[in-house]
Amino acid sequence: MGVIFMAILYFEKERTFLLQGKVSTYAFKIDDGGYVCHLYWGEKITDCADLPTPWELAKRFLSNDLKVDIHDTQEYRGFGGKSFIEPALKVTFADGTRNVFLKYESHSINGDILKINLRDPVYPIYVTLNYRVCSEFDVIERYATIKNAGNKDFVLESAFSANWHLPNKDKYRLTYFTGAYCWEYQKNQDILKGGRKVLETRRGLSGPDAIPFFMIDNGEATEDFGGVYFGSIVWSGNWKLIFERDHASRTVVTGGINNFDFEYCLEPGQEYDTPMFFAGYTNGGFGNTTRNLHKYELSEIVHPKEKKRILPVIYNTHGSLENKTNEENVLKEVEEAHKLGIELFVLDGGWTGIGDIDSPINNGQSHRLGYGTWTVNKERFPNGLKVISDKVHSYGMKFGLWIEPESVFPLNELVTEHPDWIVGYDNRDFEITGMGCYSLNMANDDACDYMINRLCELISENNIDYIKNDFNRNNPHLGWRKAPLKHQKESWDKYVRNMWRCYRTIKERFPDLIFENSAGGGKRTDLGMLYFAGRMHRSDNQDPLDSIKIHEGMSYFIPPKFAGGACFVSDLYTLYVNRRETSMEYQAHVGMLSGLSVSIKLADLSEERKAELARLIELHKKIRNTVQLGEFYRLMSAYDKEYGVYQYLETDKSRAVVFILGQNMQFGKMPERVCLKDLDPDAKYEVVGHGTYYKYSAYPPRYPAEIPEKIKKYGIFTGRGLMNVGIQFELQGHARSEILIVAKID
Repeated sequence: MGVIFMAILYFEKERTFLLQGKVSTYAFKIDDGGYVCHLYWGEKITDCADLPTPWELAKRFLSNDLKVDIHDTQEYRGFGGKSFIEPALKVTFADGTRNVFLKYESHSINGDILKINLRDPVYPIYVTLNYRVCSEFDVIERYATIKNAGNKDFVLESAFSANWHLPNKDKYRLTYFTGAYCWEYQKNQDILKGGRKVLETRRGLSGPDAIPFFMIDNGEATEDFGGVYFGSIVWSGNWKLIFERDHASRTVVTGGINNFDFEYCLEPGQEYDTPMFFAGYTNGGFGNTTRNLHKYELSEIVHPKEKKRILPVIYNTHGSLENKTNEENVLKEVEEAHKLGIELFVLDGGWTGIGDIDSPINNGQSHRLGYGTWTVNKERFPNGLKVISDKVHSYGMKFGLWIEPESVFPLNELVTEHPDWIVGYDNRDFEITGMGCYSLNMANDDACDYMINRLCELISENNIDYIKNDFNRNNPHLGWRKAPLKHQKESWDKYVRNMWRCYRTIKERFPDLIFENSAGGGKRTDLGMLYFAGRMHRSDNQDPLDSIKIHEGMSYFIPPKFAGGACFVSDLYTLYVNRRETSMEYQAHVGMLSGLSVSIKLADLSEERKAELARLIELHKKIRNTVQLGEFYRLMSAYDKEYGVYQYLETDKSRAVVFILGQNMQFGKMPERVCLKDLDPDAKYEVVGHGTYYKYSAYPPRYPAEIPEKIKKYGIFTGRGLMNVGIQFELQGHARSEILIVAKID
């Protein structure tokens, strides 16, 4: 008989647990040997009599040589025994013993939280498996707590967060995302075959070479149909995912903090919590997986202040003034930004260091000498930043500031005053890790405390509303000066936790502050940063044609609202990356996929271009509630076609916004009709397009003439018609776009 504790059922006689979602069940049991072994994960069941036994799961072959270990399905496997599957835990004890056997001792259930206590029968190691069941989203959160209950140190060599076992099936397909600078979130799909496939990063950040997120299906799922397993490691440093498949078609996913160059010395009485690793199962294809995941993140991970926040229209000086900022040219841009309806003014690089904007010091980059102490450049800003902030606020705008807290310029006094705060080794020279700078070692508590205090001072003194937090480097190693030898390799872990502590403290002290996680665009895009961030800089590549695919890739695991960037309306990175020009309208339309930013020198714009920009800003304000708070649908993929089509739908189905973003249309061919999703079938909707439209002369050669209103009324349709018959739109040529507002009428 099962005892129901909300989402967790425990059958005492069978010693079996069922973790229940809306459409899924995750099941495991305590076997006769005391091991906690996985049984099932997939579509929902309610009776443990329907489950396979551990013996059945192991018996895929009659030959003894091909049989597999019955204990390979442990929920959290320690290194040891007959298994060759990747262990979750590997330990070296004081006497040199390197295997560990984790057996059930007790468990407790508190609402949606399950704790299972394991211990080794001989050595003083205790492990608690922590489960939290988020039934509404078919998500299970997991992490392990490892405790040294003895009187001698022991060393964790691997401490992954979980082993996840999939049902034994002949075929699985893995979907994952890789990339590089300016080429982030590229979608990959591979059939999982025998052996191990490893995804990881060793850069000291969570990306952009790979993203700590995956989806697995049977090879037949589509955007709209099929069951999908998905998961993500909530970690902002080195992580590792191992996808393992053996001759018996058993598939196991093991992951957590990367065991590369990792050790953690647990002293007597000390505990270690692994990072959280959540996973889930849902049906309805990749699209439903995305929406389910977004809802989970908004409910359980995103900071309360950011859940319903509508992001302001942003102006950033990076693409307009670059790093040549001073009081005079910044105040000119503030004036123009206010006239155009900008709501947040961000002062990017150039406000710190020494030298005026024409200084030849450091090859014209004299402002970088302030990286570390982050003092205001008195030659460029003789009255400080407060005068800028006050002017911005006087216009009713918010004020933002760029900073790169973990970066230290070699000539900055922080290096000579606190050399032990810099990443590296005592007996090695300091190393440049990027942009001509050293890395501040956030694993050092004093360095972390210093940066917390410095950030708080800057925010308080200048009434800052928005911090653009950058990190333009990688940490290929993480030497920890002055740390005891036995704790040296803990730096990878301690760095991330202290970095989180820094930003968590800032958010606690200034809860209304909007925190943009920049990190060179995409280098630290993970769900750990989503705890604090109101924006996630998706890429420095803001060429709109590239951004469509980057945005689509990121949308699988990050709600589109958070997809940030400084230069959506700007020629800087468009020309920098691909040397191609695009219209202001196209740049803005792509920028409206999330929160619009402008980074173009406003003081130099013609009146005609200012009017065009003002029109686009007003359009963004008209649709942004739906875009930033609505559910996201990939109607047509830019990876599959010459255009991408994306829908945002309000939860009450009263309004949808559809982006039609062409890339390079050819041969005068029109796109196929677009069918919308999840509208109210019996309601009527008015469809109005916003873009550049043409009328044609009545006689050949039918030359087109632009319609100045930039609005097209498609008509009134039923929701059922829009979903089943669809709507025809026109795209011609290169980099053309249109936005449809689909509004329910009475």
